[in-house]
Amino acid sequence: MPEIRQYNGFKTEGNEIALLTFNNPKVNIFSTPLLNDFITALEVIRTAKVKVLVITGEGSAFMAGADIREMSGFTPGQATDFSRLFHKALNRVEEFPRPVIAGVNGFALGGGCELILACDIVVASESAIFGQPEVNLGIIPGAGGTQRLAMRIGKMRARELIFTGRKVDAPEALAIGLINKVVPKDDLMREVMSLAETIASKPLQCLEASKTLINSGSLEKEIEAFSSMFSYEDQKRLMNEFLEK
Repeated sequence: MPEIRQYNGFKTEGNEIALLTFNNPKVNIFSTPLLNDFITALEVIRTAKVKVLVITGEGSAFMAGADIREMSGFTPGQATDFSRLFHKALNRVEEFPRPVIAGVNGFALGGGCELILACDIVVASESAIFGQPEVNLGIIPGAGGTQRLAMRIGKMRARELIFTGRKVDAPEALAIGLINKVVPKDDLMREVMSLAETIASKPLQCLEASKTLINSGSLEKEIEAFSSMFSYEDQKRLMNEFLEK
């Protein structure tokens, strides 16, 4: 049986595939306590050597964003601290050494959209909605959105979404390259877990090296990592199996 850890606003479970589910009773939002717990959970999952991390949400929102009630009273100094904490949390997602899949069931707005930008693969239900609507609250994205959104969909499209605060539905998100795949709502987690199982069946060292190179590699580092694969038994076994076919 997978180990289940309960946190304030989400839970984690799983062994080779870890499932982190936001389950705030009202709506999934990032508050300071939740961000701190999220960072702790990611560290626990990281040390558990799982091969794939899946992040999803319950209810109508994958993650509706940051806690506006908390932010409304911030001084500039408190906003700095909150933004740094938010960056720390999403950097942990982006830097997680193995693949991270987001299964987006509903709203992924503001900090929720910034979260999916830190993930490696995004599968969304037909009812998912994405956006960076911070401008409508008199602020800007503060958890990496100005940088990661531009890298994901290009500066021109990122400017439009951030300047206007416009939301996009799942088909448009797919068309502009914000997400990888759209599936029927009832099939979301089946599709996500099937994808996770496919990835988890691959050699761990291949997953770790590929993610590291994609995130911060170079041609020379690729040569080094490619060569290192020939020191693992997986390479010999899989190539021999291929040749035997």
